Amino acid sequence: MSWQTSTPKHRRDRCCRLTFHFPYSLRDRLVAEARAAYPKECCGLVEGVRKGEAVRALALHPAANLAEDTADGFLIDPALHLGLSRTLRGTGREIVGCYHSHPNGRVQPSARDRAAGCEEGFVWLIAAVADEVTLAAYEGPDFRPVALAF
Repeated sequence: MSWQTSTPKHRRDRCCRLTFHFPYSLRDRLVAEARAAYPKECCGLVEGVRKGEAVRALALHPAANLAEDTADGFLIDPALHLGLSRTLRGTGREIVGCYHSHPNGRVQPSARDRAAGCEEGFVWLIAAVADEVTLAAYEGPDFRPVALAF
């Protein structure tokens, strides 16, 4: 399976406030999901834990893409978000972010992504599908790059 990250190791210290720890097993699941959804966008929620400026992903929760145009946008069912929030209450885990794919091969947040990214510290994980799947993470609401650690 082919993949890469868009935040080179030598740039992590200068560009990013948060570090997003994303295990290989979850990375591989996301890459497979993005490829399977192509040419549409896949999407879902990321369950994890926060400790200071580190966010650790523990599980992915795939969601049906409810957007009108699934080739150029995504919409996660708010009922899934609320239900997962309730399930995680009191566990020490939380929804730390969301993920989606970009079938256009661009790993940068789209204008639609930026318009929706309103929560401080919420991680937006993007899987850009081209010959390789490129992963990048950003922190809402202003989409600062987040360092990926596998």
